[in-house]
Amino acid sequence: MPASPSATAISVVEVLAKLDGEFAAVASAVENGEFALWVGSGISRNAPNLPDLIARGMEALRIRAMDPATREQFEPALLTAIREARADPDVARLYFERPFAEWPMAKAITDELWTHYSRLLDIRVEHQAADWMLWDGIDIRAAFAHPSEPAAEHLCIAILVLEGAVQQIASGNWDGFIEAAVARLSSGAAAVLQPVVDPDHLRAAAGKARLLKFHGCIVHATNEPEVFRKYLTGSQTQITEWAHNADFAAMVAAVTELATNLKTLVLGLSIQDANLQGVFAAAKRVHPWPWPCEPNAPGHIFCEDEIRDGQHAILKIVYGDAYNANLAPIEASAHIRAWGEQVLISLVLKLLTDKLGRLMHLQLGSTAIAGGLEGLSTALLSLRDLAGAQAVGDRTAAVNRAISLWSRLLSVFRTGCCPIDPNAYEVLSVARPEQLVGDQNARAAGLGSLAIGLALFQHGQSGGLWKLGPPQDGALTSGVIKAEAAWAGAASRPVFLVKSAKEAIALEQAGAFANDNAIVIHADDVWQTMKGASASSARRPRGAPGRTNRVETRHVSLEHILAGCGDFDELGARFVSEVTL
Repeated sequence: MPASPSATAISVVEVLAKLDGEFAAVASAVENGEFALWVGSGISRNAPNLPDLIARGMEALRIRAMDPATREQFEPALLTAIREARADPDVARLYFERPFAEWPMAKAITDELWTHYSRLLDIRVEHQAADWMLWDGIDIRAAFAHPSEPAAEHLCIAILVLEGAVQQIASGNWDGFIEAAVARLSSGAAAVLQPVVDPDHLRAAAGKARLLKFHGCIVHATNEPEVFRKYLTGSQTQITEWAHNADFAAMVAAVTELATNLKTLVLGLSIQDANLQGVFAAAKRVHPWPWPCEPNAPGHIFCEDEIRDGQHAILKIVYGDAYNANLAPIEASAHIRAWGEQVLISLVLKLLTDKLGRLMHLQLGSTAIAGGLEGLSTALLSLRDLAGAQAVGDRTAAVNRAISLWSRLLSVFRTGCCPIDPNAYEVLSVARPEQLVGDQNARAAGLGSLAIGLALFQHGQSGGLWKLGPPQDGALTSGVIKAEAAWAGAASRPVFLVKSAKEAIALEQAGAFANDNAIVIHADDVWQTMKGASASSARRPRGAPGRTNRVETRHVSLEHILAGCGDFDELGARFVSEVTL
């Protein structure tokens, strides 16, 4: 059996295969709200990184240790930091006159402190506050003053929140990337995400999801330091005392409840600190996680290259006596060998595809074409994997492109217009897959037909009849998909998928069909009813389209096609005949 790719090398498509295969129960449980996300620093690569923060702290100590006015107060702290880094203070002293970045041993010091930065933050300066290293030395507010844009991971977490799959997130990160991603993708809508930093936040009005920032928040601490500075947790002493500090009592209770009642998906090196191991030990005493867990998903999943020591400790704690007797299967069940970036992108793609597939089944399950559902579902999965294959290189850029294309597709289908906010995300349905049977709005909106249309286009592409791609540009006339027939010299054509005639008329009035070459796929047959019996073949070119340059706007009714089909092959053939690329 070939070795699994490393967490860095594995592709989104390969992770999707895992979520369809050995981790299918996990994917289903995430989609249906059974997991809480536990988020660590690994998903915030654009935040100030630890080496930079360590260098800032060392330089702050060096400057003050060299100032005659403050030398007596700060030189002991500098020497302590050097010893914590296993460097020789006498050798380092030779370079005190030079900036820390120029010290020959600077990288070695930084690398050593990286593995236990909590000890650096715990260095005390006489007559200064206990958190001087973080608040003044490193100057954590300045370090986080100009945050980057949210990365792929934060955007995908926001989508999972907006789509109703994730209601609970716990994070030891100080940054505000998740909050910024949710605000951007929701156009700043209120009551979507409820960040919790202090006990009073737990009593505030609930949002669609809750973010427990159990080690504090730099955004809150910067805006209201007198209230929130004390919650910034990073030093070894703070971590050790966290579970017994009255300021955190309500937070400890909240995260313990999370660890007790929801499964745990760990992203970005989270839950390794000793204080969190205590949380999971407390949760186990209240309600242990079972092994074996089938048919349910395992209670704890790590998105890592290898499970780390602190995470091994969590598994030993939560499974107790069952761990030693089932060590290999427990660890295999708990380990998706992929980083959070690939896993979160895959979860979003799988969630949207599963929702579309469910809506398609609800629409067709009791009809004559029900036997064609397997072929349609296969085509949807193929389209999903093609989308996943685009997430290479700069995955944040790929996710942003995908959000734009998806939102354009869904907005045009629903309203006949492009999204009002080009930076926002268009939600398919706030209902989870298992709830869609009761989501009458999603069903009435014809979203099952959207799924059918996408599946049929992909079926034609898989058969080599045409090639699909993103719109040529942002102009409305470019549609939501670009389709190009496979024969030589074929011109690309813009495709629009719409719910009904109302949306098609809105597009027509906005000039979307001005180039007279569009293909408009209607979920229903209202357009045909309005335009008469010839509408389904209205303005059909005489002869092979494109080859005679007689390409004209064409309206196709999915309802009309479906009504006369008995199996998938017939459905595909009729669709090809009607589209006539």
